[in-house]
Amino acid sequence: MAPPSKYNKDYHDDWAWSLASKGATDEEIAKAMRISVRTFHRWKKEYPSFLESLSNGKDMADAKVEKMLYKRALGYDVEETERIVDVNPDGSVKPVRVKTTKKHIAPDTMAQMYWLNNRRRGEWGQRQEPVPAAEDANNVMFYLPDNGRNDGDGNGSDGS
Repeated sequence: MAPPSKYNKDYHDDWAWSLASKGATDEEIAKAMRISVRTFHRWKKEYPSFLESLSNGKDMADAKVEKMLYKRALGYDVEETERIVDVNPDGSVKPVRVKTTKKHIAPDTMAQMYWLNNRRRGEWGQRQEPVPAAEDANNVMFYLPDNGRNDGDGNGSDGS
């Protein structure tokens, strides 16, 4: 007889969602839960709520990555804050100055290519057509249609 399952719906479903939404793999989640990967996969089959929580967490993580890939492809603005501490000649500290700068992160062509290769595969796919090898180029044969002008003497005349 198999030992009773350690699975607890109220506990493990939320935990699976939380770890998956942070990008953890199945193996990492199983390790965190101190169960084998085999048990983890069994739970996915036996407990629909566990699988649903896990899937929802993974979907959330994927959506975050998709959003950042999209931002990276288009470029975006960032505001950076720097705290500056100045010291008087007598050694006393002046009030802290806060310097805020706005920067534009330029669009990333690799992110654009990745996006278009996957979203517009027909127009932007990087499928390469096969090119014959150099040694095959010498063995190319051309077949011309027989248009009735060749009488077999090799000069193309009709014999008259």
